[in-house]
Amino acid sequence: MIHTAVGLELRKTRRLRLWALCLVMVVAVVVLTTMNLGSESTRAGFTDPGAQPWEQLLLNQVLITAMTSPILVAVLAGRQVEIEHQGQGWLLARVSGFGPGLLCLAKAVVVGAALTVTVAAQCVLVVAAGAVAGIGSAPPLDLWARYGLCLVSVHLAVLCLHLWLAARVDNQLVGLGVGLLGAFYAVTSLLMPVQAAYFLPWGYYAAISPLAMEGNHLVAAAPAGWPFALFLCASAALFWAACRRFDRGEGGPA
Repeated sequence: MIHTAVGLELRKTRRLRLWALCLVMVVAVVVLTTMNLGSESTRAGFTDPGAQPWEQLLLNQVLITAMTSPILVAVLAGRQVEIEHQGQGWLLARVSGFGPGLLCLAKAVVVGAALTVTVAAQCVLVVAAGAVAGIGSAPPLDLWARYGLCLVSVHLAVLCLHLWLAARVDNQLVGLGVGLLGAFYAVTSLLMPVQAAYFLPWGYYAAISPLAMEGNHLVAAAPAGWPFALFLCASAALFWAACRRFDRGEGGPA
């Protein structure tokens, strides 16, 4: 039955322009991350490994992503759920044999897949832009791959939160407001000790940064450890439990 629900959600994405929103976000992140590659001061360090041009570019992506991703996730979750509130979709789904919880799981699969493609496109295009601009050294692809994998994981965890919120609250401006506050917290967390990022889900956009400042140089940061794993497991378990409650008609959409 989940396959049928996912198929229905995929058809809804065309009407909701989900992929167009993801494309806009890809372009925005890539442009904002690479916009200084054409400056003379930046280009002067392309042939100097000590200037760490690739590390600076990756750090730019971490900053821009932390600034924009919470808003993107909130918008995508809100649009995918708002149609159910407006058109009695929850009731029609129940009549068709799809409980609200199953519908939320299907939405998580579809939007999660879109976010995964978005992250992959952003990382590939940023690295390609650096190579085309003329950075001479080899890019740290292991750090980029690690960051991309962790970023997808955080996206999925935050998406579960926003889908639950969007299902519980009819007004999707609430979810958007939470996303805006989350973006502020994510950027602020980049300037604080990593432990401070663990308090709220959006802080993990900063906690997964693969780079850390050591003196005047950027070095590979220690991978996110057990707090990150605990956060992901707890998010998945809580979302699964919330979907089960929705299907039983407890505290979920009517």
